[in-house]
Amino acid sequence: MSKKNSRRKVMAVGLAIVGVAGLSLASASQLNLSWTGNFQTGSVEVDASCQPTGSPITTAFSTPSFDGTVTSPWKVANVTFSGVDAECAGKKYEAAYKLATGDWVKLTGASAPSVGAAGGTLTVALPTGVAPDTIAQFALSIYG
Repeated sequence: MSKKNSRRKVMAVGLAIVGVAGLSLASASQLNLSWTGNFQTGSVEVDASCQPTGSPITTAFSTPSFDGTVTSPWKVANVTFSGVDAECAGKKYEAAYKLATGDWVKLTGASAPSVGAAGGTLTVALPTGVAPDTIAQFALSIYG
């Protein structure tokens, strides 16, 4: 009889282990751990006579920071436009971004800033509260 009880105990423990493992897998299968946002930007169309045709200006977000209190947990403070030709030095520029809805939002203020003396890189602040995954495109205009 003792042998029969030992077998039942072993079977009960084994069944409990299988049950816990099954519940763990079922719980894990319901978690959504993937974020489909994209922090990678790319090239931008530029309206500037000072920028050579075959010389693209690239865009990149600043390093993202985490904020778990908002819907999209990642924030970025700036966008950088790189590869601005030295011929554009001293000219004024304006930047904007396009939302997925198709609406354009101007990034630069009422008085347009100027490109630095050597050209190169322009860093433009993004408005507070704009989630980077809502930005579909950037535009840059260099003039003056």
